[in-house]
Amino acid sequence: GYRYVEEVGIRLHLNECPWPPPSYVIESAIQTLYEINRYPSADIFNKLRRLLGDYSGVDLENVYPFVGADGALKTIFYNLVEPGETVEFVNPTFSMIPILASLRGLNSIVIDSFECGEWWGIDVKKLIENAGRANMVVLVDPNNPTGSPILRGDRELLSALAERVNGFIIVDEAYYEFGGYTVAHMVNDYPNLIVIRSLSKAFCLAGFRLGYIIAHRKLISILSKLHTVFDIPTPTIAAGIAALENREYVNRVVSKIVELREWMYTELRKLGFNAYKSLTNFLLVKDRRDLKSYMLKHGILIRDVGRNLYRITIGDENVCRKVIEVLGELREDSYTK
Repeated sequence: GYRYVEEVGIRLHLNECPWPPPSYVIESAIQTLYEINRYPSADIFNKLRRLLGDYSGVDLENVYPFVGADGALKTIFYNLVEPGETVEFVNPTFSMIPILASLRGLNSIVIDSFECGEWWGIDVKKLIENAGRANMVVLVDPNNPTGSPILRGDRELLSALAERVNGFIIVDEAYYEFGGYTVAHMVNDYPNLIVIRSLSKAFCLAGFRLGYIIAHRKLISILSKLHTVFDIPTPTIAAGIAALENREYVNRVVSKIVELREWMYTELRKLGFNAYKSLTNFLLVKDRRDLKSYMLKHGILIRDVGRNLYRITIGDENVCRKVIEVLGELREDSYTK
């Protein structure tokens, strides 16, 4: 899984929001500390569920909060598939997916992504055909780390997968707010569909660790029995409620990140870097040189995802300009590994 290291510098390797949430969100969490001797109540837990449902366009019975989207993914892997069964996913993808597949002793069907102009694509026909041999299909959409769409909310594609898979379809929509499309409203039509979302990205709540799943109410009823209302800390619940009740700031965050993402993409291309378009809060860059080490020397952390690919989170305006400045110097210096 993840390894803790002491980090210094500009963090562009974890796809975090560059700004904290509004003060009223933080203050709501702080206020609960004065009663931190008490467990979370069922009332505020269900209020959070109701607000998540309203935001997602479904009923309270269709949603359930988790300690981060990672927590939801782990619950799914450890309870909906058995060792020796088969999971299908795209490569590259969110790193926890192949890790969990390995830890659970699952067989893996891997659908490789390929460069498709300014985007990355997959063989959708192959994805659907192989779903017939899988007990679970796991997609991150928009995909991490490519930033490209997969289903793009297409009901026909989802229906084809749902009919062929011998189990469940998991769609991780952690970057939903940046992509602008979803399959969440289809969960009542497809009882084997589970959508995972997070409040870490567009809502700026990564440190609070709040994610949730959206699924058919019968599936939520089963998965909710594995957890209690005490699992999520009261400050996290309070922050989630405050953010969802006053979520105008999320639109501003998304709008600014998209603006900076497009600016950075254009500037990287001007510098001659092979950058790809994205529907997320990061960009993927392909380069033969060791960009991670070079950027680290300049106090900037980025993610090396293999195959000469580097993922760079979109920071605030000053950080984005710093990235372009540093990479511009790389072109001048012809830095090599």
